[in-house]
Amino acid sequence: MTTFHSLTVAKVEPETRDAVTITFAVPQPLQEAYRFRTGQHLTLKASFDGEELRRCYSICRS
Repeated sequence: MTTFHSLTVAKVEPETRDAVTITFAVPQPLQEAYRFRTGQHLTLKASFDGEELRRCYSICRS
């Protein structure tokens, strides 16, 4: 089962016209769970117009 945590977006950096780098502020108690591991990805979950959306993203740098 996937576990989701509410994280705050700390920074958004434009990379290209169609891509951005998003940096999250990870609370100290979750630091180990979010430590970078090769091949890792994140699934983000949000509600939009009453519908739950999930999208997977690769981690490009730690």
